[in-house]
Amino acid sequence: MKPTFFGGIVFPAKVEGKAPAASRPLEEYTPSVLVLSMRQGFGGECEPAVSPGDPVLVGSVVGRSRDGFAPPIHAGVSGTVLAVEPRPTADGDEVTAVVIENDRRNKSAPPLPPLTVHEPPEKWRERMRQAGLVGMGGAGFPTDRKYSGRPVDTVLVNGCECEPYLSCDHRIMLERTERVIEGALALGRAAGVGRDRVFLCVEKNKPDAIDRLTRAAGNKIRVIALPTRYPQGGERQLIQAVLGREVPMGGLPADVGAVVSNVSTAAAMGDAALGIVLTRRAVTVAGEVARPVNLDVPVGTLFSELLEAAGGEKSSGNLPPPFWEKGAPRRLIAGGPMTGRLLASADVPVTKGSAGLVVLPPQSFEEQNCIRCGACARVCPSRLMPFAIDAAVVAGKMEVCADYGAVQCISCGCCSFVCPARRYLATRVSLSRNTLRRRMAAPSPKE
Repeated sequence: MKPTFFGGIVFPAKVEGKAPAASRPLEEYTPSVLVLSMRQGFGGECEPAVSPGDPVLVGSVVGRSRDGFAPPIHAGVSGTVLAVEPRPTADGDEVTAVVIENDRRNKSAPPLPPLTVHEPPEKWRERMRQAGLVGMGGAGFPTDRKYSGRPVDTVLVNGCECEPYLSCDHRIMLERTERVIEGALALGRAAGVGRDRVFLCVEKNKPDAIDRLTRAAGNKIRVIALPTRYPQGGERQLIQAVLGREVPMGGLPADVGAVVSNVSTAAAMGDAALGIVLTRRAVTVAGEVARPVNLDVPVGTLFSELLEAAGGEKSSGNLPPPFWEKGAPRRLIAGGPMTGRLLASADVPVTKGSAGLVVLPPQSFEEQNCIRCGACARVCPSRLMPFAIDAAVVAGKMEVCADYGAVQCISCGCCSFVCPARRYLATRVSLSRNTLRRRMAAPSPKE
């Protein structure tokens, strides 16, 4: 099968950076203190359901939805609530968090009752919410909401993991194969589609995962091997590559009869079917670290602890770590280097959507004038002209950004990656997109 989405990049293996961590099995790590942010993604902020001094169990609800949109948040350890207070997040702001001291007893709250395959779709969607499921590929959109929209005919489970350095989804597919398959089938039940319309999609640079999933799936579910091309795992790109359907401008996947969920979300759905709520996730720690690893951690673990578990920053002999050379700061990225967020501090917590911590050396270069080579337009999966939007942003002309379709940017970073002038294209195009979306969402002035 040839890739059918427009643009994209094929990374050289050295740039892709997956090899050091991809071969390492998941390691369980549980910290002494959890910091559970009451905002776990796109679903908004939850209200704390506990107070300082309260005892909690593994699986206890510590955050409840304020508006019925965000799913509940559950404790990943047993212990005592130390504080309910504002704490910094990877987004760079402060959000109320529940801080829990781990008593190391690992006492669990009673599980939810298991579901049978004969339950109607609405029962499966209710279970998604009860278990606290969100999209675990990054955005953290409430899974029950994604499956409660207009009817669809196909469910795509995204195991592409095309972001450089990250390999936690790869390990989930290798080590929790049956749970992924059962979870994918459960997602199909929630969407009301037959198992013949549920597809597990994996890039060909993970042949071991493709082989294991194919053998384990048998005739239950179809595994599709896709060419390795970033950003294959984007919802719109995956739908186009697998189904040949193009999501219309301003539209959603459901508009073309499809819904896409991350493979880790599928595994969590497999747990939820058995009554296990979402309290832990797999996270890759890679890049300039002593020991690249894939860790299975409770949501709320601090990134600083992940860094310590990976042996800290890499050094060479008696030399200082490479990101401290010449006084340059290290780059800590929550997520992957293409779409992740640069952290001001590692003392921020893992959320349900946190797939990785990547440590990279400093990057120092000067922007040059655009040479109008068109490389950014050739790789843009949304068929935009980033160079033109960049110029409009610099000129302060948001209306021009709108004319060029900036709201369709998916923040993949392809434009900046290929730009020979080292323009901050991805930053400015994303900035214009967010500005335009805020304007569109703002209420019209009263006449």
